[in-house]
Amino acid sequence: ARLNKRKRMCIDLLIFDLDGTLYDESCGYVEEVHKNIFRFMVEQNGGKFDDISTISQAQVAWKPIFDKYNLTKRGLLGEGYEFDSLQYDQYVRKGAEQYITHDLELRAFLESLPQRKVIFTNAPESSANEILELLGVADLFEHVLGTEFLRNKVCKPERKSFEMMLNFLGVHTHEQRSRVCYFEDSFKNLIAGKNEWGFKTVFVKGPTMSTEGHSEEELSQFDAVVRVKVGMALRESMPSLWQ
Repeated sequence: ARLNKRKRMCIDLLIFDLDGTLYDESCGYVEEVHKNIFRFMVEQNGGKFDDISTISQAQVAWKPIFDKYNLTKRGLLGEGYEFDSLQYDQYVRKGAEQYITHDLELRAFLESLPQRKVIFTNAPESSANEILELLGVADLFEHVLGTEFLRNKVCKPERKSFEMMLNFLGVHTHEQRSRVCYFEDSFKNLIAGKNEWGFKTVFVKGPTMSTEGHSEEELSQFDAVVRVKVGMALRESMPSLWQ
């Protein structure tokens, strides 16, 4: 009976964010994506885009949209900007191969974990799959759930996005959710996973923390904290992942 109880308590599903979690955000790619967003806004013609002719104007228009919607493409569509969704994805997420390369340490870390592994990202699946291939770990994930899965209508940290993901993965009960570990570099996304869903949580400390305006003291509520990206350092701070 003890063995069965212990088995039920083990973590059996790992949910990973992508950008800034599986690779170091300071590599330059995330910054390139932001630059591409502003270039896209400047280069588009017609409708509300006609009011944007410089990068600085794009940045000013972008901030309240992102603050409100948590995802630029969704926000632009919601605010009445008209553009081709696929063209946007291809333009904004281009250039990953210039910044991201095979990561043997990341692969060894992921291979050492016996659980199901899923990517849950606010990026489009096409970009996420490309990045996983560049990192050399695409074959280690059961599913990649991004903006297409979320239908460009919701995104993390909204409750509906987590509901859609968990229903798809067959995670329905409190007990099942308690056996999920969620890895994320966004404080607001991770705290939603912890407080609303009861996940075990690993915070990846990087540039996003300061961008979102959170402090070191706030991180103590998570089960583990790692720097830059996920890796074997978790063997010491969260050995339950391997139990």
